[in-house]
Amino acid sequence: MKKTVFFVCIALCSSIPFARAQEVGEYGFLELPVSAHAAALGGISVSIVEPESALADQNPSLLCPEMSGQMQLSYMNYVSDINMGYASYTGLFRTEGAWQIGARFLNYGTFEGYDENGISTGTFGARDLAFNVGLGYPISQRWRIGASARAIYSKYEQESAFALGVDVGLNYYNEASGRSISMVVSNLGGQLKRLDDRRCKLPTQLAIGLTKEVAHLPFCFSLTGINLFDWDQDYVTSNGETHSYSNGEQLLNHLLWGVEWIASDNFYVAAAYSYRRQREFSGDGGFLRGVSVGAGLNWARLQMQVSYANYNAVDGSLLIGVGYKF
Repeated sequence: MKKTVFFVCIALCSSIPFARAQEVGEYGFLELPVSAHAAALGGISVSIVEPESALADQNPSLLCPEMSGQMQLSYMNYVSDINMGYASYTGLFRTEGAWQIGARFLNYGTFEGYDENGISTGTFGARDLAFNVGLGYPISQRWRIGASARAIYSKYEQESAFALGVDVGLNYYNEASGRSISMVVSNLGGQLKRLDDRRCKLPTQLAIGLTKEVAHLPFCFSLTGINLFDWDQDYVTSNGETHSYSNGEQLLNHLLWGVEWIASDNFYVAAAYSYRRQREFSGDGGFLRGVSVGAGLNWARLQMQVSYANYNAVDGSLLIGVGYKF
């Protein structure tokens, strides 16, 4: 039937990034990065301390007064006709904290509909939307906490679903040593309205990140542990083969390795490597499928960033971000 075929296609499209289809369902789009800086560092970066408000989408404890008055816009062509957009604005909270409102969408394009007899019923669209509000505030000189609430709405043909999620983050930052450590639990919550008769879970995950500046050199290294609530993972390759990780691979599977060359306060180049992504997509490009790259430029009040990475087995995705501080 039309609905059955359509829902299967959507579930596959939505669950490609970072997690397995049976666990993520329609909410896989929440794991796509909206920050080109985070995307360049592997797709998840929770410990980079920079005045870029889009970074706080993955860790609300990074919200700080330096982001006040900043608007961020980003766009990604995920694959084929599937496109993602994001917008946010950040304001000051009690001189030492910051708040943020934001929204993202994933548009799957236009589909041809057919009934159970194969008769055309016309075209229809499908999209996911998420609206969030977050707050970050210091609890000491070096520690900050943050939380973000997210409302998620999905509309597929005549069916719709609604869910609520919460992110909670903690960050330690020592400016003198250039060390930042963060821990984030994301997408705590659940579905309030089901899509058709299926109940889908939010992709609740734990991420822990470490970022360290190199003394007297223009380099910064990041190591991020991802999907730590879901340690044992298998996957199906693009060739349809099921693969199980060895014990050593399981550890590498949960790590993102990133490095930045900080040429000046106004320009950086970043790259990262994901072992899991490289193995899952190895049949379609080998080692380079696990590599992400990007760069950023600050000019007066304007920020411009771009990244390129693979989040699916079909093609790479270009993410462009623009920020402006009013």
